[in-house]
Amino acid sequence: MTIGWILIHRLFPETEKLLDIALRVGVALVLGFLAQRLLFLLVNRAESWIERVGRGSERARQRSRTIGGIFKSLLTVLVAGTVVLYCLSVMGWDVRPLLATAGIAGVALGFGAQTLVRDVIAGVFIIFEDQFGVGDLIEVDGKAATVEELRVRSTTLRDFNGFLHFVPNGEMKIVINRSRGWNRVAVDVPIAPDQDADQALEVCRRVADTMSAEPMWKERMLDEIQLWGFEGLSTQDLQIRLVVRAIPGPDVHEAARELRRRLLRAFADAGIRVAAQPAITQMRPREPVVARTS
Repeated sequence: MTIGWILIHRLFPETEKLLDIALRVGVALVLGFLAQRLLFLLVNRAESWIERVGRGSERARQRSRTIGGIFKSLLTVLVAGTVVLYCLSVMGWDVRPLLATAGIAGVALGFGAQTLVRDVIAGVFIIFEDQFGVGDLIEVDGKAATVEELRVRSTTLRDFNGFLHFVPNGEMKIVINRSRGWNRVAVDVPIAPDQDADQALEVCRRVADTMSAEPMWKERMLDEIQLWGFEGLSTQDLQIRLVVRAIPGPDVHEAARELRRRLLRAFADAGIRVAAQPAITQMRPREPVVARTS
C-alpha cells in the first residue's frame, strides 16, 4: 500500500499544483484557439483582397483559395506546436531536448526531401506570382497543354491528344503562357516566282482591308490585319506575310484560317498562281517481254 501511494504521488502532483497546471493548460488552449481564429480572419481578408484585385474572376478566386489554404495550414501547425510545447513545459517536461530533436529531424528531412521542398517552393511562387492558372494553355519543354489542376507540389496538364501529364512544379524551368494578353499569328502565302509580285501584294492588301473592316471580324481582332510584305525569296516561291493579332483563344486561329481561305480565292480570281508542290510521278513497272516461239 505504501509503495503504491508513493508511485501515485510521484506520477501525479499535489492537488493545488494539479489545479494550477490544468488552469494554465486550459488558458493556453483557449488562447491558441483565439490566436488561430484571429490569424484565419487576417488570411480571409487577404483572400478577399486578392479576389478584388483580380476583379472577381474564377482564376482570382482559385488563386486566393489556394494561397489561403497554404497559409491556414502553416499557421495551424505553428499555433498547435507552440501550444503543445507550452503545455509540456507546464507539466514539468524539459522541452529543450524535444526542440533539439525536432531541429535535427528537420535538417535530416530537408536533406532527404530536397526535391519535395523544391517542388513546394516552386509551386508557392507560381501561385503567388500568378504565372499561370487553371484553363491556361502553357508550353513546357516544347509541349503545349492545358492546365487542368494546379497544386502546391505539382501541376496537371492535358495535351491535344487528351493525355494527362503530372508535372512537378520544380521541374518546370521555362514556361510559356499562351493565354495571357494577346496572340499573334503569321499567315505566309507562297507565290510562284514567275508571278507579278506587285499585283500579289495588292491582292493581299485588298483582302486584309476588306476582312478587317467587317464587323464580325473587327470585334474579334485587336488590330487590323497587317501586311508585312515579302519574308522570303527563292527560286521555288515568294513568301508574303500577313499578321493577325487577337486575344488568346480560338479567335486568332479562326481569323487566320479565314484569311487563308480568302487569299486563295482572291489569287484564283486574279489569276495569280501560288507555289505548287513538285509533282510526283509514279512510274509503273514495265511488263516483261515474253518471247514468242513459232
